[in-house]
Amino acid sequence: MTIQQYQKKCSKEYLKSIKFPKENTYLYGNPVQAVLPIETAIGKIMIIGPQPAAKLYFVDDIPDVPLYDATAPFSIEPYHDGSRVRSSYTGQELSEVILETLEIPREKCWLTTLIKVFLFDEDHVKKYHRLGKKIEANRKHYTEYALKSMPWIRQEIEIANPKAILLLGPQVISSLLLIPEKEAMDLITGEVVEKKIIWKNSNFICLPPPGVIMERSARNPWPRKFTLQIGPKAAAEIRRLEAQPSI
Repeated sequence: MTIQQYQKKCSKEYLKSIKFPKENTYLYGNPVQAVLPIETAIGKIMIIGPQPAAKLYFVDDIPDVPLYDATAPFSIEPYHDGSRVRSSYTGQELSEVILETLEIPREKCWLTTLIKVFLFDEDHVKKYHRLGKKIEANRKHYTEYALKSMPWIRQEIEIANPKAILLLGPQVISSLLLIPEKEAMDLITGEVVEKKIIWKNSNFICLPPPGVIMERSARNPWPRKFTLQIGPKAAAEIRRLEAQPSI
């Protein structure tokens, strides 16, 4: 299957395959749709996040209201949210923190998410209710949607044939490696974890979840741990894997 064939198939079939409710829409009725991988380097580095972000806007003095799908996973496309020019936090963190630390240019990456639709959390529900629209939080169904999304991510891995696969956060690590989330947290070290996916062993590197590395506070250990330990170790592992001959 080619990249274009996969994108077309995923666009048409993904929502039905995970039994995603058709009535889930954004504030103004825009449908929640699959966000497809657009940056798709073959034989390089694959990065898998938990789910796509949405474009967030300032609506009736309420900040960060999700209104539209992102254009792509980890998009850094700038847009005006009604108050200022911004881009996705996850896209910023990936480019400005993770890829910079690992010394990987975006053009060498296959960027994707395990779940390919935006999921609303309780905070989004409260904001929508204030704006006169009732929705239900569906972030709680993450594990269910992740399990149903596994055939899609396996297809992507087969097409991408990456040297290394970076898994962002315990939910993604748990789903891909078939382990409890508590055990997944222990694997966030930057070291390679080998597991057979499709027809050969894949090299997984487990990293912190999106957002936490940019959140600077005394109670958040992840920025320091990533800078001093996890990031340098992951960078060394990636250099080692890139030096190996392709299969």
